[in-house]
Amino acid sequence: MSTLLETPSLFKRIFLNPIAVRELRVACRGFKLPLVLTSYLLVQGAIFSIWISTQYDNQTGTYDDPTGIGKWLFVTMAIVLVCVVMLVFPAFSSTAIAAEHERKSFDLLMLTPLSPWEIALGKFIAASVQASTFFVATIPLFALVNVFGGIDPAVFFMTLWILVLLSLLISFIGVYASSLVTKAIPAVLVTYMFAIILGVILIVGTLIIVWAASVPMLRVSFPIISMFVEPTVSEGIFYAVAFGVTASIYCAYFFLSTTNRLKPMSHNKSTSMRIYWTVAMIVMPTLFGAYFLATRLLLPGAAVGTLLTSVIYISVALLVPALTFPAEAAIASRRVRKEIEKLPAPLMNAGGVMFMPGSARGAAHTAFLVVLASAMMLGVGMVCYGELRSKLDDPVVASKRATELVSAASPTVFSATIAAPGVTAPASRGAIDIKKLLGASSDREIVERFLGHEQMGYLYLLTVLGLTVVAVSQITWRISLSGLSKSISGVLAGLIIGAWVVVPMIVEGVMSRNVRDEERTVAQFSPVWAGVNAWAAGKATAMKSVSPQGSGDYLRHEQRADGFSTRLWTYLIATGVIAGGLLAFNVVSHRKIVGMVARATAQAAQNPYAFSRQPAMPEQATQTPAQPLAPIQSALHSASEAPVAPIASPVPTTEAPPLALPPQPPAL
Repeated sequence: MSTLLETPSLFKRIFLNPIAVRELRVACRGFKLPLVLTSYLLVQGAIFSIWISTQYDNQTGTYDDPTGIGKWLFVTMAIVLVCVVMLVFPAFSSTAIAAEHERKSFDLLMLTPLSPWEIALGKFIAASVQASTFFVATIPLFALVNVFGGIDPAVFFMTLWILVLLSLLISFIGVYASSLVTKAIPAVLVTYMFAIILGVILIVGTLIIVWAASVPMLRVSFPIISMFVEPTVSEGIFYAVAFGVTASIYCAYFFLSTTNRLKPMSHNKSTSMRIYWTVAMIVMPTLFGAYFLATRLLLPGAAVGTLLTSVIYISVALLVPALTFPAEAAIASRRVRKEIEKLPAPLMNAGGVMFMPGSARGAAHTAFLVVLASAMMLGVGMVCYGELRSKLDDPVVASKRATELVSAASPTVFSATIAAPGVTAPASRGAIDIKKLLGASSDREIVERFLGHEQMGYLYLLTVLGLTVVAVSQITWRISLSGLSKSISGVLAGLIIGAWVVVPMIVEGVMSRNVRDEERTVAQFSPVWAGVNAWAAGKATAMKSVSPQGSGDYLRHEQRADGFSTRLWTYLIATGVIAGGLLAFNVVSHRKIVGMVARATAQAAQNPYAFSRQPAMPEQATQTPAQPLAPIQSALHSASEAPVAPIASPVPTTEAPPLALPPQPPAL
């Protein structure tokens, strides 16, 4: 009997998941998976055979360009596999949970001893294993393609690795979409939409990489293009790990979201998501920092552009917790409150309380994520600019970079005519001593001066984006305290943020269309334009630092820097005041709600009938059930107290007549 009640180990719960075993048995016994797999292999085999036969020269008995055949055949078969991933894989995962609702078996599934995360994991494993069979069956065909050459082994395995990650991501998206609805058709449509978007992005990106590989300038600007053309070991390892970690982050998000959808309403759904976002805000900036250490930063402009892109990506990702965590209920359920009381006090006092459910804790955790992500991205910026400074150890690179910066900041210096002894001719770049012109001791000093001011612009950008996310969380918290649900609060907050981003730029475009960027008055209140002003302020100051003092270019850059700085600080002050005011108002409202709940709980504990639907007093309520029995109880009481007379003689009794039974219906 003890073996029946024994809890299985974690290994069995993960790798021998009963949900996954059942789903895979049903899939293998059906006809859908074998039929689709056979059709796919026939299509790939037909493409391979037709391509080989058309390129074969019957007269010479050879192939004209074997490497070209292998290259384009590999690209074609990879595109076909992407199409299969888009069109077939959603069918394996999008009905995982919605089908349980349609079969009326979802409630029975939830009554099993399996926890919600085991059910979600089983659905994910079943969908992923079905998708992986296509890749396993495709490996022999891709191996035959590789025989012709033209494909570097690193590119070959990298492409397959990306396709595997794409299939896993689509499987997780399908199961998550299936948990949102109770019908299979909406889940299938949502999954197909995401699958087609991801597939189109991957196909277009592949074609762009193939085209850009023939353009030397693009190959130098984007290291990912050079990796697919001239791969190195460090870049290959980095991109393989980066793609895998990124896909794992997204898959973990969908897994946790699906698990929370399967949990009852009274359970804790917040702690796992807050731990996830804390880990994500550490892992994602770390990947960006590793990018600058592992890849070839051939152009400084491309490296800085990648840094700015990573900051925007992190900021957009932070909007998800900013729109969801503060939208939770102000007071957690009784079950969660009891769980919190059991936790050790040192852990809660050390900051663990932020990971517990509640709108106030959600707003605090969002602010913590902003600080953590800003600190991590500040470190990424230091790594990026440190790598750019390390390239200045070469005097040739430093001289070239300094000349490029001065010529871009002060074009009039090189276009002016300088009178040399006995000769009057336009000055060339080599004829001007830019170090003496700018009062610098070396070319490295000029470049570092520029990078220092540009790095300040990057710091301004981090400040703008961080303050904007904090303001978004306060807006969401304010809406949730009004009594709306979590989903409605998040949607309304998202609409408000969208209007905050778009409306100022539209009004600016209507009011003043020909105004320079540093003179915009209304658009400066948009978070997008505030980020542009932050970066442009540092960039203009950097340009001013490499321009000769007193020149027209110097004054122009100074004017632009002052204009951008004024509008930057206007946005920071206005947003800070709004966020601070909302914070004070939200804290007061939250304390009122907590106080009301505490008083109501105490009153209910003292007087359980205070919240009864009946207007009667507690005494009346207690007497009401006894009123129908009062005459009987009084009669019994009087009978028990009456004196018992002695029995003199037996008294004849008459038996009561038997009860008359109702007439029976005639037998059929």
